[in-house]
Amino acid sequence: MKQRTPRSIHRQILLFACFICLAALLPVGAVLLANHIHQFKAKLSQSFQATARVIATNASAALAFNDKTAAKELLDSLVNDPSISAAALYDKNGVRLVSYGETPPTPPAARLSDGFSSEHVEVAYKGEPYGQLLLLSRYPAELSSTIVVWSSVYCAGILLAGLLAFMLASHFHRAVAVPLQSLANTAVDVTASRNYDIRVPLNGPREISELAQAFNTMLEEIGRRDADLAAKSVTLSLQLKELRREVQEREAAEQRLRENNREMMRLSREAGMAEVATGVLHNIGNALNSINVSTELLFAQIQDQARGSSSALRDFFTTPPENAAAVFSSHPTGPGVKKFATSLSSLVASQMEEAAVELAALRTGVTHLKDIVSRQQSLAKNAPISEFFDLRNAINDAILLNKISDKDVGLRIEQPSEAPVTAYADRGSVVQILINLITNAREAVEEMQGAEKLIHVRLGPSEEGNIFVSVTDNGCGIAADQLFSIFSYGFTTKKGGHGFGLHNAANIARLMGGSLRVQSDGPGKGTTFTLNLPSNPTLLP
Repeated sequence: MKQRTPRSIHRQILLFACFICLAALLPVGAVLLANHIHQFKAKLSQSFQATARVIATNASAALAFNDKTAAKELLDSLVNDPSISAAALYDKNGVRLVSYGETPPTPPAARLSDGFSSEHVEVAYKGEPYGQLLLLSRYPAELSSTIVVWSSVYCAGILLAGLLAFMLASHFHRAVAVPLQSLANTAVDVTASRNYDIRVPLNGPREISELAQAFNTMLEEIGRRDADLAAKSVTLSLQLKELRREVQEREAAEQRLRENNREMMRLSREAGMAEVATGVLHNIGNALNSINVSTELLFAQIQDQARGSSSALRDFFTTPPENAAAVFSSHPTGPGVKKFATSLSSLVASQMEEAAVELAALRTGVTHLKDIVSRQQSLAKNAPISEFFDLRNAINDAILLNKISDKDVGLRIEQPSEAPVTAYADRGSVVQILINLITNAREAVEEMQGAEKLIHVRLGPSEEGNIFVSVTDNGCGIAADQLFSIFSYGFTTKKGGHGFGLHNAANIARLMGGSLRVQSDGPGKGTTFTLNLPSNPTLLP
C-alpha cells in the first residue's frame, strides 16, 4: 500500500486554526441566526394578527348592512400596507362580498390559518357574528430575504475570522515552522550527502535555537566519529580483501580436489560397472551360443530323424512288405496291430510337428536374446564421444532393448522418408535416453485400464535445423503444476520411482548440445517427450 506523505507544519497549523474558528463560530452563528429569525417571525406575526383584528372591527358595520362600497373602500386602503398581498370579506353564508387581490371564492378552514402567511378572523359586533375576514401576507418572502441577508452577514463574519486565523497561523509559521523546517532540511542534506560539516542557522525562539545548537553539536561529534570509522574501515577493508583472496584460493583448490575425487570415483565406478557388465554379457553370450547350438541340433533331429522314423513306421504298417503282409493277414490280431501302429505313427508325427514348432519359437527367442546382448555389448564398448549416426537405428535398438512387442502396446514409428536421419551426438547416450522415454511411455499406458495402449515415435528435422525424436503415449498424462518440476532431481510421479531418470536424460541432452521438452494436456490425456539433437557440429552451442 502506498505510504501517505505527511503534512507540513504550516499546513497543519493552518488547518488547526481554521478548525478552531469553524468549531467556535459555526455553532454560535447558527444559534444567533436561529434566534434572530424566530424573533423576527414572531414580530411579523404579531403585527399581522393586529392588523387583521383592526380590519375585522372596522368591517363589522359594512358586513352588518351588507355595504359593499364601504367594505371595498376598507380593503382598498390596504394598498398602503405592502406586507398584505390579498384580503377578502365573506358574509354569514360564506359568500365572498368583496376582495383585494387574488382570494378564494369561499373562506378556507380556520385550521389552515397560521397567523403568519394567512389569518382567518371572524367579524362580529357585541358577540353577534356578521361574516369572516381572510388576510394573506407577504411575510414568508420577507422572512426568506431576511434569512439570506443575515446568513450573508454571519458568513462574512466567519470569513473574517478565518482570515484573522490565517494571519495568525502565518505569523506562527514564520516564528516556529520556518526554523524547524530549516532544521529538517539540514538533516535531509546531511543524510543524503554524508557531509557532517553542514550546520543549522541559530534563529527562531529560544527553545528552537537550543535544539539547533544541540543538533550542530551532534553533527560535529558524528563527523569526528565518522572520520575515525573511515580510517579504520580502510584498514579493515584491506585486511578483508586479503583474507577473501586467501579464502577464494583455498575454496578453489578444495573445489578442484573434490571435483577430481568425484571424477575419479565416477570413472572408477563406470569402469568397474562396464567391466562387470562386459563380463556378464560375455558369459551370457557363451551360454546363449551353447543353447543355440543345442537347439539347432535338437531341431534338426526332430525335423529329420524323428519325422522320418515315424513316417517309416507308418508306411511299414500301411504298405507292409510281401513277406510281412501274409503274417498280418493270417494272424488273428494282425489287423488290430496294423490299425494300432497306424494310429501310433500318426500321433507321433503330430507331436513331433508340435515340438518342431515350439523349438522354432525357442530358436527365435534365443536369436532375439543374442541380438540384444550383441547390441548391449556394442553400446558398452563405444566411448562417450559425438559422432554421426542414423537415428532410426538408435530407435530400433532402444525398442529392442525395451522388449516392446506389438502384443503389449500399439507401437508406431513415423519418419518423413526412407532416407537415413543423421544426428551428431553420443549414440550410446541417445539410446539410453530413448530407452528411458519409451519405458516411461510403456508404464504410463499400462496404468490406463480398458483403453487401447498406443505409443507413437516420430522423428524428423526441427525448425532450428536440428533433428527431433518425439515419444507420445495415450497414458495417464501429467498435471499442469507438475510439468515445471518433471526434470528436477528427485521428483517423480510414479510409485516406487526415484526421480533420477528424466533429470539425467535432460542433463545428458543439454551436454550433447540438444534439449528435452515435455508436453501434456493434463491427467488422462497422454504425454509427449521431444528430444532435440544437433544434425552437425556447426549447430552446437
